Amino acid sequence: MSKHVVRLAIAFAAFGLVAVRAQTAADNKLVARFSATTAGIDIGTGEAGKSDALKVDVLRWSTDTERDQLASALAKSEKDFLDALAKQPSAGYLWTGGSVGVTVRYAYRLPLEGGDRVILAADRRLNSGGPGVWAAASGSGAHDYPFTLIELRIAKGVGEGRMSLAGAVGVDAEAKTVALDRYASAPVLLKNVKREP
Repeated sequence: MSKHVVRLAIAFAAFGLVAVRAQTAADNKLVARFSATTAGIDIGTGEAGKSDALKVDVLRWSTDTERDQLASALAKSEKDFLDALAKQPSAGYLWTGGSVGVTVRYAYRLPLEGGDRVILAADRRLNSGGPGVWAAASGSGAHDYPFTLIELRIAKGVGEGRMSLAGAVGVDAEAKTVALDRYASAPVLLKNVKREP
């Protein structure tokens, strides 16, 4: 095969890849983007005290039907919740220092005075590209869920986040959603949480 034919084949392949990426970006328009910095988390890289940046791209908000399915599953057991969560369509992506994003299976927004309360769930644990998954650095109140639930509370442009790493997961009966049980007593693991423009 001549060099010209090989170059032409590579050019067509590259064009096809660009077209697929452009189509995917058009189909997956962001409805929200959040950023935060970890605090009080062993990010699994073996470097004590190291923090990581967390970025969240929300492509769609979960429906009330999806909310009800997950709340009902969690009321039965953690296994039922994980199974139901894994079957949910993608709602976005969580990005850490790791090389691959984690699919958000649940993204639910509730009004909060002056801002938003956002609950995110992924059907796996987070890591930052190291050999281990994230863990609460203090160990107190630590939970070893096979999934990740993050609750962000943002008011007046900046907020904080707490996670299932160091907080029990339950059903918030008033909001009818899965959430952190006793949010106020869980340690803050995400700081400087912002909704990006």
